[in-house]
Amino acid sequence: MSFVDLAALATHRRSEMEARIAVLAGKCDQAQSNLKKLKLQAQCLVKKLNCNPTELKENFLTGMKQLDEFIYMVTDFNLSVGRIEETASHEFTPVQDASHTALQPSFQASNLFDVLSDPVPSTSMAMAFPKQIVSKPASNKQKKKKLPKIEDVLIEFSSTSCSQESVPQDLSIEVKVEPDYEPAVDAVNNLTIKDEPSSSPAAVDKWNLPEQSVLETDMVYQGLIMHVDGKSLWIITDEIRATELMVSMREYYLQSDVSLSRAQLRALSYCYCAYYDHDSDCSYRCMLIAYLEDSDMAELFLVDTGEVRFAPSAVVRPLARAFCSQPPFARCCYLAGVDLIEHHSPELMKKQEDFLKSYIGLQCDIEVDDNTSETLGVYIRLSAKELLNQMLVDRGFATPIGKLQSEAAAAPVEASPVRGPPEMVPDEDFSLSDGPEYEDPLEAVTGYHNRDEIDICKHYKGGADRTCFKGARCKKKHIMKHPDGWTLDKIEVPGKGAATPLPPPGSWHKARVSHVGHFDHLHVQLVTAPAAEEKREFGRVLPPKTLDSLVRDMNSPAARSAHRKLKMAPAPGELVAALYTPDEQWYRAVVLAHTTHDQSVQVRYVDYGNELWVREDQIRELDLAYTVLPLQAVHCKLAGVTCTSSDPDHWLSAKQTLQKLALDRELDCHIVGRGYDELEIELYDSEGYSVADKLAALNNTIKVVEYDVVDDTDVPQRIVVP
Repeated sequence: MSFVDLAALATHRRSEMEARIAVLAGKCDQAQSNLKKLKLQAQCLVKKLNCNPTELKENFLTGMKQLDEFIYMVTDFNLSVGRIEETASHEFTPVQDASHTALQPSFQASNLFDVLSDPVPSTSMAMAFPKQIVSKPASNKQKKKKLPKIEDVLIEFSSTSCSQESVPQDLSIEVKVEPDYEPAVDAVNNLTIKDEPSSSPAAVDKWNLPEQSVLETDMVYQGLIMHVDGKSLWIITDEIRATELMVSMREYYLQSDVSLSRAQLRALSYCYCAYYDHDSDCSYRCMLIAYLEDSDMAELFLVDTGEVRFAPSAVVRPLARAFCSQPPFARCCYLAGVDLIEHHSPELMKKQEDFLKSYIGLQCDIEVDDNTSETLGVYIRLSAKELLNQMLVDRGFATPIGKLQSEAAAAPVEASPVRGPPEMVPDEDFSLSDGPEYEDPLEAVTGYHNRDEIDICKHYKGGADRTCFKGARCKKKHIMKHPDGWTLDKIEVPGKGAATPLPPPGSWHKARVSHVGHFDHLHVQLVTAPAAEEKREFGRVLPPKTLDSLVRDMNSPAARSAHRKLKMAPAPGELVAALYTPDEQWYRAVVLAHTTHDQSVQVRYVDYGNELWVREDQIRELDLAYTVLPLQAVHCKLAGVTCTSSDPDHWLSAKQTLQKLALDRELDCHIVGRGYDELEIELYDSEGYSVADKLAALNNTIKVVEYDVVDDTDVPQRIVVP
């Protein structure tokens, strides 16, 4: 009878347990990393769903497919955790020598973290299992058992006479694998490059790229701007090593060309691989985000440049061990000290991104301001005097915060260049000291001078039979002044223009939609036959009779220089010439409101229907010759169109849909009814389809109800009640 040396057994057991704990800790770190990736994917899913209504259906279906994969991954995680808790520990106690075979330990196949290291849906063919723990389901063939090698024996006995039956020798673990998973298991086991495993989960764990070194704050590093994605910039701080790595990868993969099957690509999901770009003739390290089987395309994230690309699966290769010794070179950064101005404007965000993209490929110096997260806050200095953060502020794309704000407050304020039409830009030699000196404070403040006060006697005290002390010798007017100082002065301004005659109900016309104000309200321009031009006599000026000629005359160089400023603040309802800032052109407009604290005026362009807030210095007097042409924009309502929802977001969505269907298009207009200054109409496109029916079909909150054509030709008189 021989017994195991208990001291040696305890030592080996302790070493074995420490090794397993170390492996478990590594797997826990890998699980946390995969959960972070899962969270990033969920954020990308939400970003995809925040799109235009026309793209929502396709993005929604793609997002639901990804969401199902996320649910499978979470389910696998929960099941694997449960297996850890349920797995029973088996003790191996030294026993007396016996002729019978010792009991074999049986374990459940959990292997949680190897599964998490390859996050693929559990129902997919791409589920990968480690080679060491996978065995095929029971069949007629006898199972092969894995026996430990002599150098791999976990327990060493003090006596060489101990029988092998004292301790279990068959340490293989059996796993029951469903038949559907067999192709994926074979694909993973057969994936090699130069006889090196590249897609087995265990091998991928060993070949993960090392972490990036931490850049210290307030330190300056040389960098190269590689990519711009919205607000984020990807910068390389070690350009030489990155170039050497790309050259080595190119030479390596030109000599060893290994193609991957679809099952192998599914097994490489969220693992590092290599990608060859034919355009640049370079190979890159990348992470396989997703494999699109329908189009045989792969979505790749280039870890050394920060780009996301879609490439054919034929150019994707497994990443060799030799290229995994260096961390990713691209670092994700954001501009510190600035707050980008968005205002939910896609055009402004596009301009900001285009401005940043113009500096891709330039050498720069970066000063790290914040390194507490994976995304670094940096100041990018292009030269000794050019700071990219400050350049964004100077161009109006961002506002300074923190360090830049304090520096801007301490720096002297420089006058920004004045922009606008030539007639509104003052001369460079203009000085306030050159202005006129006013004796009348009213004229100095308001620009208005009471011209009739010189004709009114200031000594007259009132009364029917009374005069001033001069009596009949006084040649001035004896008029009683208003207590507030008003006089008889009047300045005539065009208060209203001639309206376009509204056609009768039941008639058909051609109309061009010039503005969409709501999902059922819009402004149209009735298209009429062009009138014959009247022959003008030499030296005779005729007012324009078409909208095109009116706009052309108002914006001619002679007319722009002749536009006069207002003598008084504009009154609501007054017709003026207003500047439309997007195209810097003058148009007819009516004043809706006026604010004195910021000197802004709300106007509606009467020939188009859109409304805008402009500054007081962007308003001019409207020449009487420009009031002859009737106002071209007619306010209309789509007949029968209602919205079943009271949510403003639904109204906005319906309005945007109507803009795509009708704005700036010439349509057939059927008059259903008319009021004092508006029409109720039907609109039809060139194919004869109703715009209202199309709007209801594209937006489920819009409904078209029945309506009738209201004939008002027999109505003798209408009374307008204020």
